Amino acid sequence: MNEDVRSYFEEKVIPLVAGQHPEVMPEMIIRVDGSAGLGLQDEWSDLDAFVYLPQHLWRTHGGQLQLSLMHDLPAFSPRSAPHCECPGDPFSWPVYGHPEINVHPWSELLCGQAEAVLAGQEEVPWEQVSIEALFELQENLVLRDPRGIHARLQEATAPQRYPEPLWQKRLIDELAALKGEPWDLEKAAVRGRSLEAAMILGPLLMGLLHAGFLIHRQYYPYRKYLYPFFRKLPGSTTEAVPDFKVVASSADWSEKASAIQRITRTLTQEALKTGALTAEMLEYLFDARSEKAWQNPGWRNASEARREKAKEAGYDPLDGWIWGWWGWE
Repeated sequence: MNEDVRSYFEEKVIPLVAGQHPEVMPEMIIRVDGSAGLGLQDEWSDLDAFVYLPQHLWRTHGGQLQLSLMHDLPAFSPRSAPHCECPGDPFSWPVYGHPEINVHPWSELLCGQAEAVLAGQEEVPWEQVSIEALFELQENLVLRDPRGIHARLQEATAPQRYPEPLWQKRLIDELAALKGEPWDLEKAAVRGRSLEAAMILGPLLMGLLHAGFLIHRQYYPYRKYLYPFFRKLPGSTTEAVPDFKVVASSADWSEKASAIQRITRTLTQEALKTGALTAEMLEYLFDARSEKAWQNPGWRNASEARREKAKEAGYDPLDGWIWGWWGWE
């Protein structure tokens, strides 16, 4: 299917730009995102592509180029709609339309830092760039990159360059946000509260899929592409795939909850096996997050001191969190 996309740009888009806007051609990057850029499109997919220009060209020529791309080209997909709004129809808000090809400045590739990074003035702002944006930079289809700008950004942001402590930080944050949710799902299932269970399940599934990528120090895609790429992960992570299928297909909420429990066990085992997290980090997840275990080798010291104080006062050591919460010395 990527060949259809390539043909469309080579035969329709690039000749139009060269004829109407020749001044942008030496700098114009073309990247195809979404289903078409990942080779996953079907008959329901629209086109989600980007033309990137340096800031000065974007300001002087980008607006007219955007209009040309929207109005002087045959649509690539019959599913595409160039606008979000439907005048006179307040019930149109659930549907989102967008131009098939959007014109953006280079800077948007790295949250406003692309040009500074390329010039060697700044390090990659890792914590300011989402994992999804890094995935898009690495994996989507690049059709044109005459100056090698996009290729240089790909090299600078390759997964192996991502700081090791930040892999741990993101994984700890992801798991901490999910802590207790599988249990709440099980209780909702037992109580027969299907709507509550459905509300818990959506974010829980997304978080577990994210965790699979982070365990293997890989960038993950936007929501609707998570599962296809999850199935390609290395190691034992894919042992969770049959349980994801149970979650998707079973009409029994108790079966779904049991499958989620198995998925969490599979991912926990894989996190330990790969060294993504230690057993202590998983056991004391909130302490690992609050004490920044990814950069603090002594992250357990404060919580252990609190537990010791609770024990000395005649309480269960696990009550030590109270000493911390109230700031007791």
